[in-house]
Amino acid sequence: MKRTLIRGPDTVGSFVLATPFFRELRKNCPNDYIVLSVKQAVFDLAKNCPYVDKVLLYGKNKFVNIQQFKKEKFDTAFLLSGSFESALICFLAGIKNRIGYPHDHRGFLLTHKIKEIQKKHYVDYILYILESLNYTVLDKTPEVYIDKKINNFKYPQIFSYNKPIIGITYASVANDARYWPKEYVEELVNSLVEKNFAIVLLGKTNKVYQIKQTENVIDLVNKTSLSDFVNIVRKLSCYVSVATGGIHIASVLGVNTIGLYILGDEFGWSPIGKNVFVITKKVHCAPCTPHKMKYCRENICMKSITPKEVEQQILNFLTKSCIDKQ
Repeated sequence: MKRTLIRGPDTVGSFVLATPFFRELRKNCPNDYIVLSVKQAVFDLAKNCPYVDKVLLYGKNKFVNIQQFKKEKFDTAFLLSGSFESALICFLAGIKNRIGYPHDHRGFLLTHKIKEIQKKHYVDYILYILESLNYTVLDKTPEVYIDKKINNFKYPQIFSYNKPIIGITYASVANDARYWPKEYVEELVNSLVEKNFAIVLLGKTNKVYQIKQTENVIDLVNKTSLSDFVNIVRKLSCYVSVATGGIHIASVLGVNTIGLYILGDEFGWSPIGKNVFVITKKVHCAPCTPHKMKYCRENICMKSITPKEVEQQILNFLTKSCIDKQ
């Protein structure tokens, strides 16, 4: 029996999109001892993963991480985290086979370097690690591992409304161009409230807008745990979001999901699900890259996505949902 470590991913979006890797690895190695190690940011998403034997918390103390891996006596590590540190820790822990992409100047620390032949969606990018090793990949569907035992849910009042509830995340945690202007958010919120919707603002960001709260508008930006976020989003009538980790949770849970994306970013990171609609705009500086997003000050691609077209897509989703229920 092989003893296998999966190290990472450590951000919400990449973790959700990597869940097919865990399932397909288990299918190929049904009798192996498989351990998943992730950082605190995604531990709540990982802890109920049914395809691994154990989930370890990857902490800030590098020495503790090395000792933890040594104790488990792994013979193989799949490095889904793209960092140099993740490869170094596995090397120092004495793990014989270290498999991953040679990013962040870490190629010399890997025993099996996966060559990125062409740009792919992140799901395909991660699963290609298995495919390059001649493992069989049959199902590329992402999952969210929901904790069935929900205790002390903090926000029951949100679902006391007898009206559709729309979730909105207007900015990402990254300090870049992935945000929707405040005046657009206010226009959409006001218009939806007039049409008898309730609104809950969600997400983690340093770019916090002061949106007026009323009996129909609840602001939970930077206030929810990851578990609370999952349990709110799964009950929404529709979720509108810029490119964040949360949008992948919503789409995988089957929630009506509208993505507000910078053109170019959707190629590798568009949400996956049956009820997904992604809005992008072709502007003179498109397509975008992470470097351009970081230093962009005009934000014209996001300013080109109007509140009216977002509202129309919300109404389209809800109209379709009503028809499907008949």
